[in-house]
Amino acid sequence: MIKVLSAALDKDLSELTQQLWRLKITHRVLFRNEQELWIESDHQLEFVQQLCSHWQEHGTFPQDIEAQHHTSSADNGQSLPVSAKTRSVNLKKIPVVIIVLTLSVALSLWTDFGAKLQLLKFFTITDFEYLNNQVNYYSLAQNFSSLELWRFISPIFIHFNLPHILFNGLWIWVVGAAIEQRQHSYVLVFIVLLSAVISNIAQYYVSGPVFGGLSGVVYAIISYAWLWDKRHSRKLGVVSNALMGFMLAWLVLGYSGLLAQLGLGSIANTAHLAGLLSGLFAMYCIQYYNKIFLNGGL
Repeated sequence: MIKVLSAALDKDLSELTQQLWRLKITHRVLFRNEQELWIESDHQLEFVQQLCSHWQEHGTFPQDIEAQHHTSSADNGQSLPVSAKTRSVNLKKIPVVIIVLTLSVALSLWTDFGAKLQLLKFFTITDFEYLNNQVNYYSLAQNFSSLELWRFISPIFIHFNLPHILFNGLWIWVVGAAIEQRQHSYVLVFIVLLSAVISNIAQYYVSGPVFGGLSGVVYAIISYAWLWDKRHSRKLGVVSNALMGFMLAWLVLGYSGLLAQLGLGSIANTAHLAGLLSGLFAMYCIQYYNKIFLNGGL
């Protein structure tokens, strides 16, 4: 939500708000020490500011207001449905998505998709050694004593084959970009960091340190976007019930062992489940933050 106008508490804004509703511009008026008019979309900011200025100065609205709004909406893509808008990516508004994808490609190529063990060991959740065909590794407490705290995050950037990184990268580009564009970069940062730490730690306790990939984060952003749309009217519109059902089915297939039998390799099922739960938890955290600090706006 974006603040457009401040007015005294005794100022009657009903005429202005009625006009905004006629133009189908989502907005709300907050009452604090003064009245504050907030709108949902930054694409409509310039038009609404001009509208408010004209109304404050003349007490009326421009006669061609409908045509002006139509032109403004068309110029900013507002005539598109939510699903179409979220698929139209503005690179300036998705720095977190770009950083995550760049690091994933860079570290995956640098480690030769995990083949260069000496490099790989620097990014796994703990250091490890292969001795007598057995993996020996440190505890997570060693990360704190050695100040290697990046290890709690870095496994998400390591991928072990090209299809692995392409599949995960696609979901980050589609769902992650929708979250970052329609909400804010800090929301995506929070989801990525929370799900990375939780899914990495969970997978470590099940399989040891040799794992990697964005799959836990992918499950987190998908479950976040799905639950957000269930709980809010201002929808992200990028994750359907069908997609959520598919991801749950994929999770079940992973635990069944069928995917490994089909030649898809070892699946980090625990990371997937932990990521999914992290995304649901993140939605409630962001919802609470918005309620306390943004008065429900986002």
